[in-house]
Amino acid sequence: MKATGWLRGLEVTAGGAGLVSHAGVALLRALADRTGLTGGLSRALATRRLVVHDRGQVLADLACAIADGAGVISDFRVMADQGGLFGPVASVPTCWRALSEIAGGSRALARITAAVNAARRQAWAAIAARHGAIPGIEVADKTLEGVTCIRLDATVTFAHSDKELAEPNYKGFGHHPLLAYCDNTSEPLAGTLRRGGAGSNTVADHLEVLEAAITALPPPYRRRLMVTCDGAGASHGLIARLDALAARPGHQLVYSVGWDLGERERTAIRLVPRQAWQAAVGHRGEVRERRADDACTDASCAHRTCWVEEAHVAELTALLRSGRAGDQLTGWPPSMRVFARRERPHPGAQLTLFETEDGWRYSLWVTNLPERTPGWRGQPAYIDAAHRVHARVEDCVRTGKDTGIGKLPSHRFALNQAWLAAALIAAALLAWLRLLALDGNLAKAEPKTLRYRILHAAARLTRSGRRRRLKIAATWPWAPAIVTAWDRIAALPQAP
Repeated sequence: MKATGWLRGLEVTAGGAGLVSHAGVALLRALADRTGLTGGLSRALATRRLVVHDRGQVLADLACAIADGAGVISDFRVMADQGGLFGPVASVPTCWRALSEIAGGSRALARITAAVNAARRQAWAAIAARHGAIPGIEVADKTLEGVTCIRLDATVTFAHSDKELAEPNYKGFGHHPLLAYCDNTSEPLAGTLRRGGAGSNTVADHLEVLEAAITALPPPYRRRLMVTCDGAGASHGLIARLDALAARPGHQLVYSVGWDLGERERTAIRLVPRQAWQAAVGHRGEVRERRADDACTDASCAHRTCWVEEAHVAELTALLRSGRAGDQLTGWPPSMRVFARRERPHPGAQLTLFETEDGWRYSLWVTNLPERTPGWRGQPAYIDAAHRVHARVEDCVRTGKDTGIGKLPSHRFALNQAWLAAALIAAALLAWLRLLALDGNLAKAEPKTLRYRILHAAARLTRSGRRRRLKIAATWPWAPAIVTAWDRIAALPQAP
């Protein structure tokens, strides 16, 4: 076989010097230092024993390695093997010992959480300084400013061996962690690793993660909150707690929680007048509709008969509170409103007998948004859109599984909890990197893209006098973005 052109004259030798792979990880490590995360972890994990490697530095380095794609603890060598750039880095056995020490009790995890929350205050202050404010919440074609959104969601992490507390569940075999993400910044706020058989709507777990997520927010951003949860996590206890938080003087909390479609709801839906169903809007704020099968040949026409509305929204609160059967929501908060959305099912969708009757697929949710909310936010179509974007948390969970959450390295449950804490730190660092140092598409890129374009970039490390210079190849398309990101991180004020 004839060799291709690129192969001719190519020789491979091992004589290179000053070369660094994964050079972009330096951005994450510098960001951890500048925000005070590394120092805070060092204080949180300080010990009276004489140790060669500071445990806080080890945990920060592990988080950087996980952000870079490490899936097992042995991948920690990605930093240890770059001693010219990162200096002395702990060995893999030392990393194991550090995680084991953290797993020795809940106090260490609590101190780690406090250190991360302190670093988040520094990071968010810098984000607000750069952009003028923390990003708003995108709802269809609108942006809800000045509100911090917490999204709760549970997921399953599969186990391919008999790990401690891994159990069969509705998706397979593994653990069932519960997580909370901030929709404004796409970063994790809190999370707990649970046994595989833990329920999706366990009240105690949801309340614990909710309280931890609110505590994780910098104090100025706790005043106006939005909390969302899908129907799997809905419970009376969660809604009661959200209602109590909303009643605090000087605070505002709007929740949007999935609701079960039971017999009372089906009865109410049958009583909804046809004209009460309002058209739903898509992600661009346009009515969700499609061309009718017998539409005219003009694809841009405005003929009402040529377009079929795909989804509608209606409020069921009055029918359930004041219908013929009386108040069917006794015991639920008086401020709670019930909404229903109906949409044409996708091909292959599984429908209940009730849905098969009229060909619509129904979804319900509840909210405490006041009925007289002014502007677009109070319109049923946008109340629906604000609940549907809860699905964005699925992207956060998916990328989180690609950043440590999906691969628990140990048989011991407690050590896997410590790994989860490091994985959540890794995801937070990536979120801060996007918001503090990157522009354009990179500021919205997922971890896989950031790794290829930024974190895994190779460079040459040179020394001149007492200075070191990390030189990214000029031909690398994202070299200017890496240099700009470094300059922005280096310009951040050093946190105490």
